[in-house]
Amino acid sequence: MQSSTSDLHSLAARVERLEKQYDSLKSDIETEKLVLTDSDGGTRATLCMSDGGPGLDLYDTNGKKRAFLRVSAEGPSLHLFDANGGKRLTLNVDEVGPNLALFNANGNPDVAVVTLDDGPSVNLSDPANADGNTCVRLQVDSNGPVLVSVKNGKMLWSAP
Repeated sequence: MQSSTSDLHSLAARVERLEKQYDSLKSDIETEKLVLTDSDGGTRATLCMSDGGPGLDLYDTNGKKRAFLRVSAEGPSLHLFDANGGKRLTLNVDEVGPNLALFNANGNPDVAVVTLDDGPSVNLSDPANADGNTCVRLQVDSNGPVLVSVKNGKMLWSAP
């Protein structure tokens, strides 16, 4: 009988140790990368350290990266991609302020809302112009609002 009693005491001590380990796991988990998978084993999300800061990547059912969120020394950024992996939206905040860019299916920026040192700017680009050099820009600076049209890197007109 003594063996049975010592087995019970040993088992109770082991259960107590495991319970303490479980309690500590509930509060803190330290790792460099956490991967979430779906029921088929495909990666659907990763949370990891990259580019000097934390990042969250989200994948669709086909394994394509559709979104990522990063925080780096320059600031936070969010990027959204279409089903073909093309960049469609970027949103970031840097030392000057927030910036937003919307991209067409060819990867060229159609719309950009940026914060410049002297004020905000909204740029509407010509999607047919691959170099992104043709646009209409509305900018507000210390002198007030300005509307500018640019083609091939040259100002066509501005108002006022």
